[in-house]
Amino acid sequence: MSDSSSSTVRLKGLALREYPGDSYPVDGVTPHRHQWALHDALTTGVPGVFVNDAPTGAGKTLSWLAPTISEGLDTVAVYPTNALIEDQQANIESQLDDIEGGDDVHLLAVSSDTLQDEYATEYPAAESNGELLSYLLRDAFQRPETVILLTNPDIFVLLRREIYYKRIDSINLFEVAVVDEFHRATRKEQNTLLFLLDEMQDVDTEICELSHLVFLSATPDEELAERFDEAVSAPYYPLTDFGWRETPHPAMAEDNQPVIAFAPGQLPTSYRPVLPPLELRLKPSATFQTATRLAEEREETIDRLLQGRTVLMLDGIHEVDQIYRLLQDSELGIVERIDGFHRGDIADKLDRFDTLVSNAAVEVGVDFDTDQVLFSAHSAATFFQRLGRLRTREETSSAYAYLPPYVYKQLQPEIDDFGNEWIGRDRFEELVEQHYVDNSTPKSFDWRYSAVEAYHHVEQRVENAPSDEAGLIRKEGWKRIERHFCRPHGTVFSKQDVERCHDAVQTKILDALQMYRGNSLQLSVYDPDQQAVQNYNLTYLLRHGDIRLLERDDFFTHIPDHLEDDVSRVERYSIGYCIYYGTYDGDGTEGDEEYTGRDLCFKPTGELYSLLSGGQRQTRKPKVCTGLEVETSPDIDGLDQLKINLSETEILCYPIEGHVSEVSKQYSIGEFGFVYSLLHPEGDTAAIAFSHDALYLYCRVQDQQDDDGLDIELGEL
Repeated sequence: MSDSSSSTVRLKGLALREYPGDSYPVDGVTPHRHQWALHDALTTGVPGVFVNDAPTGAGKTLSWLAPTISEGLDTVAVYPTNALIEDQQANIESQLDDIEGGDDVHLLAVSSDTLQDEYATEYPAAESNGELLSYLLRDAFQRPETVILLTNPDIFVLLRREIYYKRIDSINLFEVAVVDEFHRATRKEQNTLLFLLDEMQDVDTEICELSHLVFLSATPDEELAERFDEAVSAPYYPLTDFGWRETPHPAMAEDNQPVIAFAPGQLPTSYRPVLPPLELRLKPSATFQTATRLAEEREETIDRLLQGRTVLMLDGIHEVDQIYRLLQDSELGIVERIDGFHRGDIADKLDRFDTLVSNAAVEVGVDFDTDQVLFSAHSAATFFQRLGRLRTREETSSAYAYLPPYVYKQLQPEIDDFGNEWIGRDRFEELVEQHYVDNSTPKSFDWRYSAVEAYHHVEQRVENAPSDEAGLIRKEGWKRIERHFCRPHGTVFSKQDVERCHDAVQTKILDALQMYRGNSLQLSVYDPDQQAVQNYNLTYLLRHGDIRLLERDDFFTHIPDHLEDDVSRVERYSIGYCIYYGTYDGDGTEGDEEYTGRDLCFKPTGELYSLLSGGQRQTRKPKVCTGLEVETSPDIDGLDQLKINLSETEILCYPIEGHVSEVSKQYSIGEFGFVYSLLHPEGDTAAIAFSHDALYLYCRVQDQQDDDGLDIELGEL
C-alpha cells in the first residue's frame, strides 16, 4: 500500500543584484557580482583557482566565456556528459555575436560521438581517435582565432596522460581550464582531474601555458575548499570575495547585497530572480520505487501534472518507461521522454512538451523551461541539483520531491514546525543535508588508490622524459602526491610506502586507474524503435531490458545497412550483442509487490572462483580476472552465448561473502553503490562489485577492519 504521508515547505526565491558597468564586453548584459569577479581575475592575468558557485541560471557559462574571448585566452572547458557538451555548444554559439571578439573564435566540441562522425570525415587519414585529436588541435592552434575546446573529462585525461596517442603537445597551449559540475564527480574522478590540472598549472609556462583553473557549481563546502586551498599549488580564491585585489572592484558597490532571498511579491528592483519561490511538497519513497508510487496514486499524479508544464526526473530508465506508458492515454497533452535510449531530437522535445518524463539525462545542464518539477532524490546532491532546475522566475512555482523514507521520517517534524513561514534556501539545505547518509566514496580511497595512481602517472612521465629532467619530475611529483593525498587526512606514510603499495597493486588495476571512469560490462544494442545502435550497461539490460541476445553475425542481419559503421565503432567496448524492445514487463509490478526486474545472479569460475575461495575477506584484494558467468530468471533468449563471452572477459572485481543487502548495509553502500549477487562455491551467499565500485567496496571493508583494530600494513594493500 502507498504511504499517504506528505509535508509542505515554502522556500524563498533567490535573486542576484545586477551591477552596471561600461567595461563588460557583452552587449545587452548587466553583469552580476560573480561575472564581474571572473572577468576581473582573467583580464588582469591573476593566476589561481577560482570557484564559481553561483546558483543554476545565474550565467556561469558567460562568466568565463566573456573574458576568455575578449582577452583571447585559449580555453578548454570540461563537461561531465556528452549531452551537456552539445547543449553548451549551442548555448555558446548563440552568444558569440554579443561578445566582444566573438567573431574570432574557433569553437570545437569533442566527444567520442563527434570524433567518430564529423571529425573522422574531416581527417580520413587518422588511424585512431588519438591521432585524429592530434591533427584537430594542431590545426586549431595554427589559426589566428581564440580556441575554445568543449570536451569531457575522459578525453581530457587521455590527452594529458598521452594514452590516446604518443604525444599531443597542443594540450599544453590552453591558458584557461574550466571544469563544470566538479562537485558531482566521484572521489576518484575528482582526485584524478584535480591532480592533473594542478600538475599542468604548476609547470613552467614555457612548457604549459595553463594559468587559470575555474570550477563551476563546485559548492565549496569545508572539505572541498580545503582541497582547493591546500592541495593545489596555485592560490585559491572564492570568486566573489575578490581576494586577489588590493582595492575594491570599480563596478562593485561596497554596501549592496549581491544575493538575496525573497518571498513572493518582495523582489527589489535591480535584482534578477534565478530561483523562484517554491511550494515544495515532500513525500517518502524508496529509491527506484517512485514510479510505482506515482502509478498507485494515478489520479493524484495526473491532477498534479495538469497544473502546468512539468518535468519528472526519476532514478531509472525502467521508471521512466513505466510512467511514460502510464501517461500515454491521459489528458496531459504532449508527453515526451528523454533517457539513455531516447536521446534523439532533444531540442524539439524540450520545446514542445507539456509533460517530460526523464532521469539523470536532464539533471545537469540541459536547459528547459517548466512550471513545476517532480523528482526522486536518493542523495542530498541529487535533491538540490534537481530542485534547482526550476529557475529564473519571480512567481511562485511548485515542486514535488520523493525522499528515502528514513530521510523523510527525520525531516517531517522539522518541516511541520515551519508552518506557513517562508524559509531561506540556505537554512533548508543545511537541514536536509544533515539527514542523508553519506554513501560517497570512502576518504581512504585517496591514499589506498589515488596516491598509487598518481605515483604510477609520475613514474610514466619520468620514463618518457629526458634524463636531465627525470629527477625534477619525480621530486615535484612526490610533493604533489603529498599535498593531494597525504596531508588532507593527516596520513603518515613515506614515498617508500607508496612504492610498496604501487608494487603490490596488480598492473591491470594500475592501467584501469589511469582512466577517468572505470570500465563497465556493456552490450552493443540495436533499438528498432529509435533506429539507433549504442553500448549500454550489461546488468541493467539483463535485469530491466526486454532484449534478445544474438551472436555477432546474426546481429548484423537485424540492423539497417546504414548503422553498420556505428556497430564497428562501439563493439570493441562490448562483450555481446542484443536487440532492445523496451523495458521488461515481468512479475512484480502488480499489487503491493515492488518492481525489481528479473532476478540476476553471477557465478564464479576459474580465476574468480580461486579469488573467492582462496582467502578470507580480511586479506582478499580486488583483481582483474576472468571466470565470471551469469544467470537470469526468467531466462533470456541467447544467454548461453553471452555466458561464454562473459567468462572469457577480464573485469576488475571484488567478491565478498554475505548477501547483497547485508553487504550494502554493513558498509553503507546505498542503492547506487552497485553490488550484485554471487553464487558462493561453498553454497553460501556472496556478493560482487565491479570496476571502481570494487575498489570503493574494498576500501570500506579495510576501513572497518581498521576501526575494529585489525590493522593491515600499508605495504600489504
